[in-house]
Amino acid sequence: MLMKKSKSVIGEAYIVISAILFGLMPLLSKIAYQHGSNPYTVAFGRFAIGSFVLFIFVWLIPDCHIFITKKQVVEFIKLSVFYGAMPIFLYESYDLIDTGLATTLHFIYPVVVIIISAVFCKTALNKKQIACTIICMVGISSLYTPKGSVAIMGIFLAGISGVVYAMYIVLLGRSQIQQLHPFVISFWVAFFAAIEIGITGLVTNHLTFCLDATAWISECLLAILTTGIALVLFQRGVFLCGDIKASLLSAFEPITGIMIGILIFQEKIAIKEVIGIILIIISALVLVLDKREMDSSKVKK
Repeated sequence: MLMKKSKSVIGEAYIVISAILFGLMPLLSKIAYQHGSNPYTVAFGRFAIGSFVLFIFVWLIPDCHIFITKKQVVEFIKLSVFYGAMPIFLYESYDLIDTGLATTLHFIYPVVVIIISAVFCKTALNKKQIACTIICMVGISSLYTPKGSVAIMGIFLAGISGVVYAMYIVLLGRSQIQQLHPFVISFWVAFFAAIEIGITGLVTNHLTFCLDATAWISECLLAILTTGIALVLFQRGVFLCGDIKASLLSAFEPITGIMIGILIFQEKIAIKEVIGIILIIISALVLVLDKREMDSSKVKK
């Protein structure tokens, strides 16, 4: 029991660190946009460069093998479809609404994870999980501020990115790839996502490689921090503490995004939005401070 608790705590730490790193996406994406990039190019660069970095890590780690079975290839393709689609929707929303609001609306995914787990996976929810879900939903609704048709489209895209990400988390938490090394898992998810986004971008003529040095540096940092490090930590964190707890602990991602929006992009924040942020943090902290194991949401080791 003590060993399980220790693993859960380590998993929680991984999720929080990954969430903070993921929260840097708005800053790095917008810098890339300002220097000639676009959502498809940013997403493709993030996964293409990230998979290359991960391949080097795998090559350097002793007894870490890149090869996978045909059955695992199918699982990775399914995971990559959802994980690759998520940043396209999210990055598109950055052009339409404030980055802080977009990142926070993306955080609808913990609620969706719980709904999918309860309805489709028949996962039993305890009272604390239900309470956290309600608090999180109220917090998210507090962040809604209508600003015309363009803003509504941005809000829609940010929300869809959260739904797609939730599907990825549920699939990951119940996948049969947990015995693989975290770097191997992250490599294949990023590799297949890069292929899918690359093909889509070429067909739709959305990919552009005429970027200046600043744009390429931003994309490299995005790849290293969010794909090379954060993705690895998140994958491992889900396996250690469970998909539901992991999704709620990711509350630090929108907080980081909002702070960057305020400090770097001078974005305004209303009292109602502050209340929404506080409620979202509370919903995550209630779970962290819970001494009982969330056995119903844990992935069996």
